[in-house]
Amino acid sequence: MFDKILVAIDFSAVSQKVLDTAISLAKSANANLILLHVLSSEEEGSSMLSSYFPPCTDNCIHLDPQIMRRANEVYQREWKLFKPKGLESLRFYGKKAISAGVQTETSQIIGHPSSTICEFAQSCNADVIVIGRQGYSGLKKMFLGSVSNYVVHHAPCSILLVQTPILQQEKESIVVESIETKAFV
Repeated sequence: MFDKILVAIDFSAVSQKVLDTAISLAKSANANLILLHVLSSEEEGSSMLSSYFPPCTDNCIHLDPQIMRRANEVYQREWKLFKPKGLESLRFYGKKAISAGVQTETSQIIGHPSSTICEFAQSCNADVIVIGRQGYSGLKKMFLGSVSNYVVHHAPCSILLVQTPILQQEKESIVVESIETKAFV
């Protein structure tokens, strides 16, 4: 049924559960895994895109070339440190999948996670995408968006959405805040 399983990996704690689910699915279907990490300035721990970056000079606060050059140097230095972190994660997860007896390949691409995952799935003819769901709600979801939501609505293949315990933690913090608020009212 499934020959190629695309697994979306990031730096969150969710990735371990996503990989475990994908390995289980791959073993039962005798399928291959393709682990994908999308390098993005939106990911936790990444360097933020410099507002002084040359393509966005219309939006720059300063047009002083020295300030712009220095900001870009800092950004480039941080980005060079960030890229190997993604490759290291891919190697770690790849070794784990291979040691579980699943044929695995890895890929890291720079881009916007949502659309890049869908485009990559199309290009590699993935049969299913295994992706985690952070469980954001309210303002977090509005400001951060939802990669999994986009992928569910735009992917060229089936999706296996792995729910994470983060949603439960968020609910617990809301309950605690609610109790604390009532205590002060």
